[in-house]
Amino acid sequence: MSKIAAVIVIGILGLVAFIYFTMDFPFSLERKDFEEEYEIEQKWDLPNRLEEISGMDFVDDERMAAIQDEEGIIFIYNLLSKKIEQEIKFGKSGDYEGLALIGNNAYVLRSDGVIFEVQHYLDENKKVTKHETFIKAKHNAEGLCADLKNNRLLIAVKDRDPLSNNTKGIYAFDLETKKLLQTPAYAIDLEDPIFSDVKRKNKLMVMMPSEVNINPVTGEIYITDGRNPKLLVLSPNGDSKKLYLLKREKFYQPEGIAFKKNGELFISNEGHSDPANILRVNLN
Repeated sequence: MSKIAAVIVIGILGLVAFIYFTMDFPFSLERKDFEEEYEIEQKWDLPNRLEEISGMDFVDDERMAAIQDEEGIIFIYNLLSKKIEQEIKFGKSGDYEGLALIGNNAYVLRSDGVIFEVQHYLDENKKVTKHETFIKAKHNAEGLCADLKNNRLLIAVKDRDPLSNNTKGIYAFDLETKKLLQTPAYAIDLEDPIFSDVKRKNKLMVMMPSEVNINPVTGEIYITDGRNPKLLVLSPNGDSKKLYLLKREKFYQPEGIAFKKNGELFISNEGHSDPANILRVNLN
């Protein structure tokens, strides 16, 4: 092969690689055409064990429970010492995407819709129970949070909703019956005008929820999109209220949301060229 031909081939391969790695992202890494409506007030770079952090919740004001999407382990991370204090194994390797704490119990969501209930998760004599749901791997469940007011968990699907191609549902798992209700508690309308400025390849990419949580002060529902970094805020009754576009250089892949009791917002990001992190965020 001549040098000229080799250069051409390398150029074509480079173009193909560029298209491949950017095709799923409506915002390029260097996009500058929107104003940041938030401030990052504090940042915690996480150890390598949490490079693929995918869900988190507060144990107390100083400690965070977190999971990553490869191991069946709950990590207890201390925000003051910036170290992992404890590792709690609850299951085999798998694609774990969401974590919610309620009292002494932890709930972990796997992407195929299975919920792991870890009773007395901090004790040696913990008990693990699996709950099957009608959500399957093709739907890709990624968001999980506790809705204490209604004695339920909320589950958000990322890819294709079980019921509709026009919405992304947030489903309720009843903690008394241990069943996932067929009708969504909330439904994100993919044709909502709030998404009018969002570039996408198809409708299903308008919003691809990676996490869901409830602001304990306002009752609003917060939903992150990890693939196309943004944060959607719904009113307590499910109406769209505000869409925050997130700069990818600061929010490479937002996968977790946690709130302190006073409403302080924390968002976690998977690692890339930089370490995974947890950010304390103030929305403007």
